[in-house]
Amino acid sequence: MSPALNDHASTLASLARQPRLALLIDLDGTLIPFAPTLEQAILTDDVAGRLRILTELGVQVIVISGRPRNHIDPLRRQVPGAWWFAEHASWRHDGSAWSGPARVNDPRALDGIAAQLGDLAGKFAGARVERKSLSCALHWRQVPPVARAAMTAAADVAIEEWLETHPDHERLEGVEMVEVRPRACHKGVAVAWARERLPDTHFLALGDDLTDEDMFRSLSDRDLAIAVGRPDRLSHARVYVADVPSAHQLLDWLAAVRGLHADQLPPIEDIDAGARETKRAPFVVIANRMPSARPVDRQRQVGGLVAALEPVLEKRGGVWLGWSGEVAEREPTLVVDATSRPARACFDFPAAWQEHFYGGLCNRAIWPLFHGFPGRVRYSDEDWVAYVDANATFARLAGELAAPDATIWVHDYQLLLTGAAMRHRAHTGPIGLFLHIPFPTAELFETFPWAGELLRAMLAYDLVGFHTQRYANNFIDALERVLGVDARDGTAHAAGRATRIAAMPIGIEPAAFRPDPTRPTSPEVDGLCAMLEDRKLVLGVDRLDYSKGVPERLAAFEHLLDRHPEWRRRVTFVQVSVPSRSDVPEYAELRQQVEYLVGHINGRFGDADWLPVRYLYRSYTHDVLSQLYRAADVALVTPLRDGMNLVAKEFVAAQDPERPGALVLSRFAGAAETLRSAVLTNPFHAEGMADDLHRALSMSEAERRERHAQMLAEVERETSHDWADRFLTTLRAQAREDAAHG
Repeated sequence: MSPALNDHASTLASLARQPRLALLIDLDGTLIPFAPTLEQAILTDDVAGRLRILTELGVQVIVISGRPRNHIDPLRRQVPGAWWFAEHASWRHDGSAWSGPARVNDPRALDGIAAQLGDLAGKFAGARVERKSLSCALHWRQVPPVARAAMTAAADVAIEEWLETHPDHERLEGVEMVEVRPRACHKGVAVAWARERLPDTHFLALGDDLTDEDMFRSLSDRDLAIAVGRPDRLSHARVYVADVPSAHQLLDWLAAVRGLHADQLPPIEDIDAGARETKRAPFVVIANRMPSARPVDRQRQVGGLVAALEPVLEKRGGVWLGWSGEVAEREPTLVVDATSRPARACFDFPAAWQEHFYGGLCNRAIWPLFHGFPGRVRYSDEDWVAYVDANATFARLAGELAAPDATIWVHDYQLLLTGAAMRHRAHTGPIGLFLHIPFPTAELFETFPWAGELLRAMLAYDLVGFHTQRYANNFIDALERVLGVDARDGTAHAAGRATRIAAMPIGIEPAAFRPDPTRPTSPEVDGLCAMLEDRKLVLGVDRLDYSKGVPERLAAFEHLLDRHPEWRRRVTFVQVSVPSRSDVPEYAELRQQVEYLVGHINGRFGDADWLPVRYLYRSYTHDVLSQLYRAADVALVTPLRDGMNLVAKEFVAAQDPERPGALVLSRFAGAAETLRSAVLTNPFHAEGMADDLHRALSMSEAERRERHAQMLAEVERETSHDWADRFLTTLRAQAREDAAHG
């Protein structure tokens, strides 16, 4: 047993002796060992007896399970007086009758994804779909390991696509399973319900998987969460017991404490348990969101930030800090998973931040302003206060993770104030910032009501990096115009500190986007190629965002068919739009606009066996995207404004050098600064873009090979690993120089 658990023994004992105590406990994996089927996972009378003893000692036992009601009913008789929750608190039984279900939208909404997962399960031996009253789950415990990766990848794509059109539902990872459920149905609901009925009661919670984290995060500071299982995942629980038998021992210990005099404390050493401890890291990456722990998602992230930083974090023993993606009412607290690669730490947002920090200042002010859309900007004092508060919290939690002299690398527009907040907390190590979106012109930036505060905070960094020299120059101009700071030599001197300003374009790992010849082509790509016959394929791949210029691109394609009618029936435009922020009205309107334009073009030019435009509103795995890139004759990468746009580089890397496709690239994407051999176009001029597309479609193979070779050399020269090494080398050098002159 870890000695650290002894430090918690008095706390546990004090909690166990509270006059009003409730035990919140999960079933499978906590009280009951996992089994191939629910029928084989039995609550033995010996274990039920432990719960009965606690109820006799005045503890309100509350069992919160993901099982359906019909599997809970036989168990209720084993522990009279306990309260029971089924389907993650969708249904509850307080000893008299079942109540519920929780108020959710029509449960028949799940029919579509349940059918898709059922079809998928039918293709893999051992897979099964469990349909509950308000959720559905895909289980693969009995699927052979060699088949699991393919099955889970297909399930991920299906679920992700379905959730984009059903934002009131969510996916939930379990032990060898994934579940789709209404957001309103989670174990935190059970905690809130119990707290209303048990005022002035302390809560002790035991659970083993991600479904129990909703229960843990709903506890107050005077309660305690204990995880069952070794600390090999992110958890809000600070204490753990090793396994189900250890959980049984803990229940015995609690009963013993509750039955003894206050001056007596039974030994705890026999329980295989411990406390989670966080070591101070020498290197911390801070970004609004964390890299996914799921292999499929990590594969999709291979082209950019995650691919660049994973080896650096691993080499330096670093930690990635970010938002968990969840919302909680309690004060943000750090949750660390030191066993993941890279090591990850996260915290939940207070509910107000979701609206005012992330949805407010970040996405309604900074994002449109920095991308050059002043008409879309909305300013609010409340949003600014939330932004300041969130940045201060990121800094506080980073301080808990990092050694006082650790290297800190902060990323992007959500965290422009974090460096200053860390300096305020006396952090002495190097702190760098990389901005992944454009920086606007000084004239536009001045319209930001807190322009001075933002710039002064950014000068707390030792190094501020941008994708292009144009963005760096805009920042330098803003410093001079707003603060009167001269940084034309690339270094800003203010408040006794020197800040280096540099252009450092991020890249990709090219080898990751070359299709593997040993793997079969995706059936989706095979089907698309068969549909094309001998037509040329024009491909667009974007996250659905107004900055990406998808409506303008469709207008240009329509002009192509008007101005160059020889391309009718000889070309098909496939636009892949990765779902994004579907719950935001502006993005829903954008999707409607795109779908209208697609229908308009197809109605105007299409016929029985040719659709000019095929619009795919969905996500694809990394492998499928690479195959799509290689199948395309032309890629249209035409954002109205973009920090870099890695799709352009991914397309170049994926091509067959002997028969490469052509790249039509917006002049206003950061990638255009180095990919000068692309057909550069102005996405604000639809007719001009149509002519540039015609030029790309008509390009000879020799010219395509020459242009591709030049672009590929740039892509291979500026890899993501090189970018990370270059930034950190420059940051260390600048910090040393600043210290020498300090």
